[in-house]
Amino acid sequence: MPRFSVAEARRYGDQFVQFLRDTDREKESRRDVLRDIYSQEFRARTDTRTPSFSSILYALRVSKRAQVHGQTVRFKKERKRVVVADQYRRPRTDTEVSAPTPGQQPSSGPAVPQSRAKKWAEFVRGKHGVEIVSEYDQGNGQIRFPVAVSETKTFTVQVQNHGAEAVTLHHCRPLHRVRELSFTDEQGVTQDQALLLHPGGAYPIQVRCRTRQNGFFRAVVMFEFSKELEGPFSIGRSIAAVAQSQLAKELGPSAPYRPYQASLQRPITVITEDGVPPISSRKNELEKEIPLGTYLYPKSLKETIMLGPKTSPDSSWMKMQSLLEAPLQPENYKQKFQLLLHLEEIQLEVDIRRYDLQQVPMAQNGALLLLNVPGVAENRPSVLRGDHLFASLSSERSSSPRVLYKGYVHGVELERVQLGFSHKLMKKFVNDLKFDVTFTFSRLPLQVQHRAAAMAMQKGLDSMLFPSASCQRSLFKGTFQPQWFDRKLEANEEQCQAVKRIVTGMSRPAPYLIFGPPGTGKTVTLVEAIKQVWSCCKDARILACAPSNSAADLLCQRLLTNIPCRYIYRIMATSANYKEVPVDVRPCCNWDDSEKCYVYPSKKLLQPYRILITTLVTAGRLVSANFPPGYFSHVFIDECGHAVEPESVVAIAGLLTAMDPNTNPNGGQLVLAGDPQQLGPVLRSPLAAQHGLGTSLLERLMLHNALYAKSNEGYNPQFVTKLLWNYRSHKAILKVPNELFYDSELKAYEGSELDVRNFYCTWEELPKRDFPIIFHGVCGEDEREAKSPSFFNTAEIEVVVQYLQKLLQSQGRRGCPTISPKEIGIISPYRKQVEKIRLAITSKDPVLKALPDIGQLKVPRAPHITGGSDGAPAPLTTQLPHPRWALWRSSRVRSAASSSSPPCAAAVNTCSWTRPSALASSRTPRCGPQLPGRAAMGAGTPQPAGEHKGNPNSAPLLRGSTWHSPGRRRC
Repeated sequence: MPRFSVAEARRYGDQFVQFLRDTDREKESRRDVLRDIYSQEFRARTDTRTPSFSSILYALRVSKRAQVHGQTVRFKKERKRVVVADQYRRPRTDTEVSAPTPGQQPSSGPAVPQSRAKKWAEFVRGKHGVEIVSEYDQGNGQIRFPVAVSETKTFTVQVQNHGAEAVTLHHCRPLHRVRELSFTDEQGVTQDQALLLHPGGAYPIQVRCRTRQNGFFRAVVMFEFSKELEGPFSIGRSIAAVAQSQLAKELGPSAPYRPYQASLQRPITVITEDGVPPISSRKNELEKEIPLGTYLYPKSLKETIMLGPKTSPDSSWMKMQSLLEAPLQPENYKQKFQLLLHLEEIQLEVDIRRYDLQQVPMAQNGALLLLNVPGVAENRPSVLRGDHLFASLSSERSSSPRVLYKGYVHGVELERVQLGFSHKLMKKFVNDLKFDVTFTFSRLPLQVQHRAAAMAMQKGLDSMLFPSASCQRSLFKGTFQPQWFDRKLEANEEQCQAVKRIVTGMSRPAPYLIFGPPGTGKTVTLVEAIKQVWSCCKDARILACAPSNSAADLLCQRLLTNIPCRYIYRIMATSANYKEVPVDVRPCCNWDDSEKCYVYPSKKLLQPYRILITTLVTAGRLVSANFPPGYFSHVFIDECGHAVEPESVVAIAGLLTAMDPNTNPNGGQLVLAGDPQQLGPVLRSPLAAQHGLGTSLLERLMLHNALYAKSNEGYNPQFVTKLLWNYRSHKAILKVPNELFYDSELKAYEGSELDVRNFYCTWEELPKRDFPIIFHGVCGEDEREAKSPSFFNTAEIEVVVQYLQKLLQSQGRRGCPTISPKEIGIISPYRKQVEKIRLAITSKDPVLKALPDIGQLKVPRAPHITGGSDGAPAPLTTQLPHPRWALWRSSRVRSAASSSSPPCAAAVNTCSWTRPSALASSRTPRCGPQLPGRAAMGAGTPQPAGEHKGNPNSAPLLRGSTWHSPGRRRC
């Protein structure tokens, strides 16, 4: 009697086929190779008994899921139904009912919450025959008219009564006063004098505008009426004046904005034709002894999200909610983080669809097709070598099932993507053939995080991730007297003590935390600690990690200043662009010039290197290699506050063994450096962010573990060091974040050297001498263009350009030094704003574009500014070499732009203001306290809510519990 029924064997067979798809081997057809994969990889993932390869192959054949011809096996192509579940789109709950139509009696049940769009439509629609009209009507209650600076513009708004009965007009007044707009009439309606408007009558209201500056000036005006037997009613209008310069007109939308279409929500059935992947490295010798599972989310979870909240105790929503709301403990560590990661993936599937293209052509380049992808240079979407996307013929859009052609990315050049498709599509291809393109995201980061969450407690890391005490045992025999590599540290007591405690390892098994507020040198401290461990502990093997490639490169660069290259190995991901690798890092990274690709040596070949440097996700390769327990003595994670906890655990679970006084007295030392007050992890799912995925490992320990709590005497120095000396910011810039976030403990370092932070304290444009910050309020309009969800604001760009011109023209005046464009940084949190600023200064403005070195002025996005230390570039996507000036765009983030950077001399903060109305979002002026840990000069657009703008069709990114704009995909 067989051990497994045919149905059970078929179920395992389906799982094996999915495993082949997830590992990009679904085209494998050799029976003996498939048997080896099944026996050595698929069955090795679990300890439970599984049917033999012959059994599952028989089950797949009889169920017509596979065809077997001798030694050749062909699996049936996948045919599936695609459904998306947006966590921002909540369906009605069981208790919700429809809103009553006019004339109906309202239901006794709870009212359905109206969307903002529906509220506005109700507010502006004509009622009882009364209409509000103007020559500048734009539809949907919008009146928009042009105006020239310093000239008076006047036009008329007509109140018309087309009804059969008279109505009384009581008031006409703006909900909020706008200085540039005024409203007058002959009978005093604008002064609260009532007027009877007879049937067929009309009454004019004069609108007058005069402005001394360019901008967008908007008022919501309410017309209040009453009618006998009907009672009072009101009609609203948005009246906006637009004053634009020629520069603003040139920077305006290139095409009307076309938002994400809800039609993408409809389910479709698809059949996939696999493409041709790029040739992978032939020197991937690093072992894969620990398999990486697929970790697919259960279909029932997506159904739970689509159905929405249910209040019954046995509903799937309540069961999910109970796990989400449970405190994180060793017992539920795996289950909770895997649920959070599943929620994140489900929302990623939704959000990636916002970049879909329709009716786009491709060009043939040999065996590949070339596709232009707007925004790919800005990682919007992120497309890297080895990724894939799907293309279908636009002419077959309405057919079902729809054939999707899977195209693998062979290369990315600016906005052109090289794709390898199946021979079937290449035979069909002709010029001008139009395609619909669907983008995807790599699941690899999610997979390694799932595995890390599963392995954490299996590997006995509860004493490291949930520490309760130290074992009080030093790794260093005798008294540690360091010979400092960086002599500047000797003057900083906190940095010295942190390094000594890390080397002695007295916190073990608990991690040691370097809590580094902005500009205090946490990376410098971490690098010095690594150097001391390398120098003093000859048997130590170190893994140094960071969330991003650029932050990991920075660690490598700093270590190479004192440690020979033969001891350091920088392991890059296959998708990393070699052209972006710093020149001094290339000799010690895993690039093979002969192969023109990255290689991955075996464990044996890695043994001579005492320091390995990777990103957190790439550390998953080392986990798969299954290094022996205790191989790594130290793991250092820089910028730990930027990573979700499972991402940090990737570099720990399976690589670092926790110290135990009885069984493992020489257990590993974990060191985390970062600042929970700075930018947190990038998230998509609101449910995941709300329930803890946005809390980094560093932040969780500091918030919820007694060892890292602050007492009246401060932090316990055995477990955490708070760095206090700020080497970067002027004391006026440091004051507000210091008081709000750092208990007024930060101190601006004042050395004997000439301090560049004071160079522009006498600049004639400063409103207050010796206070090198300018807050410049701008009345600007948020705009979008084409399919880009990113916002830009031309009025703010104009202000930035004006300050740039003044700054470059004030050289040598009143003691201000000579400054070049490369010493100026312009920062904005929005990609489209960055793009428009670059266009303005390099192509549009005649004064700036004429400067020979204007191209050296860097305009990075705010999330890309991190790392670095005093006197060094701040690299993360772009570098800002010693910026004396920074132009800043206001953004509501935790310690707002508190990321590290070189010293700055002054800051200008340009912000747009919104005058909230009763029906628009109740936003206060958006020049909220952008609390710089670096002085920066920013332009950008308002509403820093991850470019969400309150629009459910433009889902935001979440940084921890804070709305924020997206960051570069980490590899």
